[in-house]
Amino acid sequence: MLSCGLMSNRPSSAGHRTGSLYGSFAFGSIILSCFAGFFFNQHYYGSEWAVLATFGLGALYATLGVLGGGTIECKGPTAHAAYYLTQCALLTAMVWISPVRGFFGILVLPVIAQAIFDLRPWNAVLLGVYLFGLTVSVWAIPYGWSGLVEALVNYSTAFAFTIVFTIITKRAVDSRNREEKLREEVEAANRQLREFAAQAGDLATTKERNRVAREIHDGVGHYLTVVKTQLDAATALLPAQPDKAREAVVKAARLTGEALDDVRRSVGALRTDAARPPLPQAIKDLAAHGDPVPSVAVEGAPRPLSPAVEHALFRAAQEGLTNIRKHARASSALVVIDFRAPSRVRLELSDNGVGTAAAGSRPAGFGLTGLRERIELLGGRVESGNRAAGGFALLIEVPA
Repeated sequence: MLSCGLMSNRPSSAGHRTGSLYGSFAFGSIILSCFAGFFFNQHYYGSEWAVLATFGLGALYATLGVLGGGTIECKGPTAHAAYYLTQCALLTAMVWISPVRGFFGILVLPVIAQAIFDLRPWNAVLLGVYLFGLTVSVWAIPYGWSGLVEALVNYSTAFAFTIVFTIITKRAVDSRNREEKLREEVEAANRQLREFAAQAGDLATTKERNRVAREIHDGVGHYLTVVKTQLDAATALLPAQPDKAREAVVKAARLTGEALDDVRRSVGALRTDAARPPLPQAIKDLAAHGDPVPSVAVEGAPRPLSPAVEHALFRAAQEGLTNIRKHARASSALVVIDFRAPSRVRLELSDNGVGTAAAGSRPAGFGLTGLRERIELLGGRVESGNRAAGGFALLIEVPA
């Protein structure tokens, strides 16, 4: 119970406030027990002034211990030093002035217990040695060596019990504080993990939206461009050349069916494209739709590619051919697939059109941005610009 009073010097919380109440009760109980001796051992009274002085000092000692001890933690080292010096001075005066001896000596034990909690070990040891010496010395002076030895034996047990019990209690309190701190750190870490998980979910959602947007733009956008070209041609040919107009409409219908197949592939498996033929053949089929029809060249021996790389190159070819047909006003174009490098694959599209100098040509839209994002995710690079011989060139290179 004595050591519980030391919890009042801990930072405030619900548990610590409860400990402060128990500690204050223990502190006050010890003081009341000691001063009760004045009422049961009246033959020890020496003079009225000594009794009054002892009670006055005891009241001040109790007030500091019960009320002041709970406030010095936040006041710093100077307040600690002033508190313990004041309490030692009060105890010294009471022990020497008090007409009552014997049980009255345990009055020093609450301060020793407090010191174990509040002070550094060596400072607590020095304070304990001083108070123990103070308690036994009041017997040595009037009774000599025999009184000193008897006091040593009688008080050693009380001091030892208080010190050991306080140390055990302090370790339990420290362990509880460490557990609370660890629990707070774990809760904080869990909160951070939840926040990171929410951010990761938002990022994953954004990436998925961007990927779907690229799929729609590169797949459906390409086919719609070619279909529109065929339908525009059919409209122009219909009055004079209905047969050719009919061919254009049939081709547009076929391309619409291929667009639907592409949509189904994208929705079902955005990265696998299991139904698509090998990359060179897929790009040749892609190049055959629309005007101009580019030449397709394969350099090096074709080799199997990962689904992600093959899909990205196919979409890059779609984007490049769409831009040629929409903006280049070219009469010829070339697509080159280069497998010669052992660890990389290059795809190059070029045309003899107007390049980027013409007003309104090659607008910087979502297509090229999405293409760069798609290729950079694979560790590749995208380069584009006007050719020295005229026209425009698009180069894609990815590890494979």
